[in-house]
Amino acid sequence: MKSNSKAPFKVKQYINYTEAAHLLGYSSSAIIRRLINEGHLRSYKFPDTAKKMVEKNEVIALITPSASESPDSPEEDK
Repeated sequence: MKSNSKAPFKVKQYINYTEAAHLLGYSSSAIIRRLINEGHLRSYKFPDTAKKMVEKNEVIALITPSASESPDSPEEDK
């Protein structure tokens, strides 16, 4: 039996603008349109649908810890 030397194929997940907004904690998809217009996200259109989608991992990549919650930030002496 021959072993497959190629890496396993990763399936990308796409979500609509509303789902992406909710993932970021927003109630309106307007923020997603703004992030696309500013170049922070890419929009994808699939055949046979008018809906545009974004890649879920690209949305998740936008989530970063705030500076005050970062484990690497030094604690102030009081």
